[in-house]
Amino acid sequence: MNKLAKLTIFTRILCPLVAAGAIASTAQAQPSQSPLAEPNVQLKVQRTSGSCPQIVGLWWLTLPYEGGAEHTVIADTRAFADTTKLVPSKNQNFVEFVSPLRNNYASCVGQTQGQEYPFYSVQFKNKQAYFRVDLRKIPVPETLISYKTVTTSRPYVRWAIAD
Repeated sequence: MNKLAKLTIFTRILCPLVAAGAIASTAQAQPSQSPLAEPNVQLKVQRTSGSCPQIVGLWWLTLPYEGGAEHTVIADTRAFADTTKLVPSKNQNFVEFVSPLRNNYASCVGQTQGQEYPFYSVQFKNKQAYFRVDLRKIPVPETLISYKTVTTSRPYVRWAIAD
């Protein structure tokens, strides 16, 4: 009986240690990544003239719900511009932001050609970049831009779609 009690005590101590070791080794095997540290969508820039960035990155997040989804998009304009301004408008299906281009891209004339995402576009001209979200290009009856602002010098838009 004494041996059984010692074995029970030993098991109570050893099992949690083995489990903790297994969990720790599994956790260490997983690569450490911060969510969306880099843009998850890339729009290719079609250059007409001048020196242009090759791509414009977007952080695009979708939260689906029954009958639709809420979308959040942030354009990585900081790759080619230092500031961004929201163009005032009361239109709830279209928004535009303007960013003065840095000197190395000031000569850029071109635009993004995103056939996969036609409602997101960037046009480069007159030493500026124009980021647009145009929900009128989505063939569904219910779309709405619910929030638009500039955050950390980048365009930020929240919009919703319903079936």
